[in-house]
Amino acid sequence: MRRRRRCTKTAASTPVQAAAVIKSEARSKMDLTLEPQPDWELVASGDGRKLERFGRMLIERPAPQAIWPARTDTPWTRAAAIFKRKPDGSGDWERSVHSLDAWNINLSGVSLQLRLTGFGNLGVFPEHTVHWPWLGALLAGRPGAEVLNLFSYTGGASIFCAKSGAKVTHVDSAKSVNAWAALNAEQTGEGLGEIRYIADDALKFVKREIRRGRKYHGIILDPPTFGRGAKGEVWKIERDFAPLLACCASLLRRDSLFLLVTSHSPGVTPAVLRGLISETAGEIESGEMLLASKSGSLCMPAGSFARLTVHSPM
Repeated sequence: MRRRRRCTKTAASTPVQAAAVIKSEARSKMDLTLEPQPDWELVASGDGRKLERFGRMLIERPAPQAIWPARTDTPWTRAAAIFKRKPDGSGDWERSVHSLDAWNINLSGVSLQLRLTGFGNLGVFPEHTVHWPWLGALLAGRPGAEVLNLFSYTGGASIFCAKSGAKVTHVDSAKSVNAWAALNAEQTGEGLGEIRYIADDALKFVKREIRRGRKYHGIILDPPTFGRGAKGEVWKIERDFAPLLACCASLLRRDSLFLLVTSHSPGVTPAVLRGLISETAGEIESGEMLLASKSGSLCMPAGSFARLTVHSPM
């Protein structure tokens, strides 16, 4: 197998320590399903759309993967807001609850403020919470573990890791999103480890961390298909993801715990993600993140993941 290009000349010429370029020991395929929660539920899906309950609010949004027929015995007409997407990816909300500006939900002890954004997002990707028990188990008994969360959005995973005692470096290019994450952390309350908020381009930040000699016990990444950095840098997943992951491997400590990668980009399958991290030492699990409903209808695909439990040297 052709080896990935290293992040820097220094990284390529340095003897391998920790978990940089050793092939993974195991590859297993698994899917993870998010079951209905007190503050979240997939109520219905089909005909290219989905109806979810966030707290007490029913929200309808596009779901291109839901190509099966929608059931007619579900409460589509009760949606508090419906997102209508435009060709450029933006869109408009049609609201039946006109005072709907912001509201809070709680997922696994993390308080999250939700808002209707111009691209149809609400401030949370519920499917990511399927990884939180795994993260919590790895961080248990390791107070002060250093975790890097890239493309960290409104901070759900950052806050959960901090609740588990970790020191988190939370990196997102948008200052407004980092402020949103800090608000969520404040609402969640006391008992959090340290969270450091950085507004920066992910690849540039990681390269600087390598030059500084920083290391982390765990790294989380959820890159977009396309995006712009803090200074207008253009991110394209097909061009930039592999070099970023190569750099991230250089940031893992000798006693590292994990690497978690998730993606919602079309074509970035579990096999693709598994291949991208296959030269990092440890045991890889990969699969789809699925959303389940109480009705027992089809589970809806909600993205791919690959996660690696690092085997620390003895």
